[in-house]
Amino acid sequence: MGRPYEFISYELVGDVFCVSLKQPRVADHQMEDLGGELARLIDEENCRRMVVNLGPEEPECLISVFFAKLITLQRRLEGLGGALALAQVSEHTRDLFRITGIERFFHFYPDQIAAMQALANPGGRA
Repeated sequence: MGRPYEFISYELVGDVFCVSLKQPRVADHQMEDLGGELARLIDEENCRRMVVNLGPEEPECLISVFFAKLITLQRRLEGLGGALALAQVSEHTRDLFRITGIERFFHFYPDQIAAMQALANPGGRA
């Protein structure tokens, strides 16, 4: 691991990267950097299975840009034979996924343990 991560923290449990935002508030001008850090896990750390914890505090950011980062992350992981699972998603944030019509593209779990168990299933799919 080279450069430090400013916006995310992670722990590696088996071959699953469990990622959390260091702070729930991410300014609009920092969203590209956040996306870059998530991409670094794939490119530099060889991440193929990832749990992104969106709680316990709800993310405070430009939600459309944040969702775009998650969609890109999901596509990259799936393209590499991996998977993404979202954990600890508040009802409010889950409603935003529903309203925007992208809920069906993601797998949601109540907590990190449930998400990790889903990723551990045969085939590695959430």
